[in-house]
Amino acid sequence: MTESEYKDVLDKLATPVVVATPVYGAGRGFADDFTIQYVNNSFTRSFPGIIAVGARFSAYLPHLSKEIDWLGMANTALQTAAVHETTFYSPLYSCWLRIFMNVTEAGKLIFSAVNVDEEHKREEKLRSQNAKLEAVTNELSLSKENLRAKLVNIEQLNSLLQFNAHHDSMTGLFTKDKLSIDLDDAIKENIPFGIILIDIDNLKVINDSQGHSAGDSVIKTAASIFKQIQKDGITFYRFGGDEFVVLVKNVENKDTLLTIGDLALELLNEYGVTFSGGIALFPDDTLSKDELLQFADMALTDIKKKGKNDIGFFQNVMQEKFSARMSIQTKLSDAISNDMFQLYFQPQFIAATGELRGFEALLRWHDDKFGWISPEKFIPIAEESQLVVPIGTWVMKTALKTLHEWKEKYGFDGIMSVNVSPIQLKKPDFLFEFKNMVREADIDTKNLEIEITEGIFIENKDEMLALLNQIRAMGIGISLDDFGTGYSSLSYLQLLPITTLKIDKSFIANITEESGIEANITDSIVSMVTKMGLDTIAEGVETEEQLNLLKHIQCKTVQGFLKGKPISMDRCSKFLSGELAPVTIMDEADGTA
Repeated sequence: MTESEYKDVLDKLATPVVVATPVYGAGRGFADDFTIQYVNNSFTRSFPGIIAVGARFSAYLPHLSKEIDWLGMANTALQTAAVHETTFYSPLYSCWLRIFMNVTEAGKLIFSAVNVDEEHKREEKLRSQNAKLEAVTNELSLSKENLRAKLVNIEQLNSLLQFNAHHDSMTGLFTKDKLSIDLDDAIKENIPFGIILIDIDNLKVINDSQGHSAGDSVIKTAASIFKQIQKDGITFYRFGGDEFVVLVKNVENKDTLLTIGDLALELLNEYGVTFSGGIALFPDDTLSKDELLQFADMALTDIKKKGKNDIGFFQNVMQEKFSARMSIQTKLSDAISNDMFQLYFQPQFIAATGELRGFEALLRWHDDKFGWISPEKFIPIAEESQLVVPIGTWVMKTALKTLHEWKEKYGFDGIMSVNVSPIQLKKPDFLFEFKNMVREADIDTKNLEIEITEGIFIENKDEMLALLNQIRAMGIGISLDDFGTGYSSLSYLQLLPITTLKIDKSFIANITEESGIEANITDSIVSMVTKMGLDTIAEGVETEEQLNLLKHIQCKTVQGFLKGKPISMDRCSKFLSGELAPVTIMDEADGTA
């Protein structure tokens, strides 16, 4: 067969074939390399670009694998005239290959045939599939573990969120929201239960005087004591701020709640902490959750008014008082809007001579339905609801305008005394607004006097002293009202920039008693403050005996029904103009004394 016929046969083979001739070195019995003589079509298609006729084995075979001793393998085939084969992995083609080497009978040509190793290919594919399957299995296992871990984390997070949602961060007690849920559940169970609404006494004073950290410490102390009392059927909640609620279930005797409250009170008192508490019962007092809390608050408010540091039960009369209070509060708002207030003026006289010192401006309110409403009823409500601020502004503006008119029309040069609530004084802009009102009224400040009570010093004493000193610097007099009914009264006299001391009518009422106690106390007060350069006014003077005794102890000024009741602006103007004789103002019947 000719060479061309051989080539034609080889080109028709599907197996890639390379034919090469050995290249021998001088005097050596084995080939140093092999020169490529022929490459069939199948090889060119299967391994394009890596071999060409005339090239050497050393340039071709390493492309398939550098791990095989190709030259040694070819020489062995030459020497043994036997077929030699090997299987290897080709990184270039990413597959397993099988190569065969054989020689012609003359030993002049070597045939190199290359095939893809199907068995290795199948094994590799199987290994690849197994590896993928193992990877997927591992991934699924890992995902399962991750999912389990995530589920655990989610459960822990949910538990934490639920705990935080129902527990107060500062005290660890249940929250107001949890109380609402528990109250709903208790009502559905329809079993007797009760609540105690607790309010720490004077916490605002502690915050203002010692700082909020001290106030927080009191709250935490209270909570730690409440936790000691807490057990099945007795649950404490932080209701907000300085308020707590105790829910006591299965109450057969209402005194059980009182016992629990007294225990908490006793333990807290040992730490110097006091609180006021109000008790309400289900179903005795109400079937409503909201009313239960409202009634407990009414009972608590009643305890606060009675002196604090105690616990009391809700009573129906409290609801009646509350309704009446809300009615007055609503009417107060209407009275402000509709200008329904009036000023009455009670004269003050020099005790020794009977000369007119001036007037105290008194607020009066006449309602079309209820008639005259006593200031003792509506002033506390106005203060609690903050309505005393706009009311006080109206009183001051009206009094200043009246003082100006009296000066212009009647030459009045006496004192106009105006009460100012502690709530007004504590407004940050009070001094600014007060100065503007005085300037706009165009009055002589020596004719104006403001009346204050010791209540302004319960909180922020230093700020109040600074404010009063600025008012006094304006030339305005300052009168301390209700002296003797407050606390530590004498200690303030040296601090306050006051010009006048008003002795409370509770002293004057019994000043002529045979025991002489009130007379001696009043005499001491008058003597002391007179030496300090202060004027004294005795309130509630109603008899000649009281007046004569006050003259004797040299009390400078008197005020009361004996010398004159509060009179309307119209009658006061007639008195100042001379239309009414002085004696007639003692018989004023309008308004509320």
